[in-house]
Amino acid sequence: MAGAAGAGQAVEALERADVDAGARAARDRDQPHVKAAGALGKLGDQEPLYAISAALFFAGLVARRRDLTRAGLHIGLGVAFADLAKSALTASVARTRPKELIDRGHYEVSAGGSDAKREQSFPSGHMACTTAAALGLARVWPASLPLGLLASGGLGWSRVAKGVHWPLDVAVGAVIGVAASAAARLVLGRAGG
Repeated sequence: MAGAAGAGQAVEALERADVDAGARAARDRDQPHVKAAGALGKLGDQEPLYAISAALFFAGLVARRRDLTRAGLHIGLGVAFADLAKSALTASVARTRPKELIDRGHYEVSAGGSDAKREQSFPSGHMACTTAAALGLARVWPASLPLGLLASGGLGWSRVAKGVHWPLDVAVGAVIGVAASAAARLVLGRAGG
């Protein structure tokens, strides 16, 4: 019983640290550099990433370039797996976004998910999908990995700085992206892609 109590206290301490760090990071969310990063971060949403994937795939078909079609497939399938995993977790956990705490003094986390956007902080779908996309691109062009991870990390920072995700939401999103990309690699590897 003492072990369970200790684990519970550790989880509570981690959550407190996460909330404190997220609230501090989002205090400057109205600054021009944060707004600019947030605007660029829209490219990390699922729809633009699916569009990039499709564009690469079809460009590869037209140009008869296997590398482009493979990149499109790896990105698209990785993003799809990340999107599915993120959606499953969002439907299982309701967590208010940092700006709710900063603007209204309200913070809550509970099991069961929520239909309200303000309670869908966990996990970061942008981070999950951009991580999967960066890793998918690197499967075909390994030299793109540092720049892809830098872009994905910058997007993660922007999500915290904008007050739409807590740091742990972003970290879990990155883990989802890594797992999704690995799953896409496994599936496509078996299919000869």
